[in-house]
Amino acid sequence: MSIYFNEKFKQLRKSYDLTQDQIADIFHVSPQSVSRWETGANYPDIELLPHIAMFFKVTLDELIGMELIADEKKSADYISSIRNLLNSGKLYDAVDTARKAVKDYPANYDLQSHLVQALCAVCSDETPESKTNIEKFKNEIITVCERIIKHSTDQNMCLRTKYQLFHQYIKWDMKEEAKKILDTLPSEIWYTKDANAGYVLEGEEWRQNQQVRIIRFTVILGDFMRAYANKADDILRKIECLKAVMQIESLIGGAIYNDDERDSQISHIDNAFQNIRIAELYCEAGDIENALNYTEKATRDSMYHIDQMDKTNADGSNYLAWSTPRNLCWILWEDYLMKPQFDIIRNNEKFIKYFELLKANSHELKQ
Repeated sequence: MSIYFNEKFKQLRKSYDLTQDQIADIFHVSPQSVSRWETGANYPDIELLPHIAMFFKVTLDELIGMELIADEKKSADYISSIRNLLNSGKLYDAVDTARKAVKDYPANYDLQSHLVQALCAVCSDETPESKTNIEKFKNEIITVCERIIKHSTDQNMCLRTKYQLFHQYIKWDMKEEAKKILDTLPSEIWYTKDANAGYVLEGEEWRQNQQVRIIRFTVILGDFMRAYANKADDILRKIECLKAVMQIESLIGGAIYNDDERDSQISHIDNAFQNIRIAELYCEAGDIENALNYTEKATRDSMYHIDQMDKTNADGSNYLAWSTPRNLCWILWEDYLMKPQFDIIRNNEKFIKYFELLKANSHELKQ
């Protein structure tokens, strides 16, 4: 029986201004049975359903919520399609699909949230047309975000949207607008649900909660340290900050996940970008040995992830908004190793090996 029956039945009964006792008399059941129908604890006998539908002048499909089920299925298909497109770097197709989805289901804020993600992706710095796209899509991003924040009843979605809009304002140098959002965010981390849920949960629920929270706080710490590294004046200080982030993330992952889970959780994409950035900094510092070592690490991370990036779950659940159809090998080879900073090791035999390996495994992502 559909999980929607109880709500639909209750809505119909109230629209006819009938009590549960009156319904019980009409259909020759006990008032307790009607009460259980409305709480979802039980459902009418299947032979009774057509009579209930006829009495309330609705179709059987309407009564048991088949239309809602079909809508949810179509919405889920839209989300899967959007995620697959983002995962394969087909950003403009993702925007078009998300817009169509929102037009079909204007009250579905999950779809609107995916539209924001797609629009933000085409405006990211890694997208070649980012400056043009920002002017083109900025107002739409703001409008959709504000709509979600104002109307969505999902508190977590509202906070995520505020966070995303806040960082978009920062990227667009709209600091006054960012400050307005900042003033609406939780002011103290210690008094939040995230920080305290572990004290009251038990068993598997507790374990999963702790894992998610530990990872979340690790990500926040990593963001703080990377931001600090970006503004540090000394190259070696930049390097040590970035290396510390990777060590923390590795230690945390190893401490709370078993081997199988750990492989699925550690982001080889992030590691590849961090390692190639450290290699670049070592080149600037004139440290050839370490520059080669970290170029090798970035190459290894990229090769590990080459197959995973071409695989998206049926529901799109392992997706990320990828700014280009090029795979990770291609990006490292073309966007990083071609930089003049790497000229100091360009003729080195090891560097040539990594360069050619990445180039040979460069290809467009599959959808």
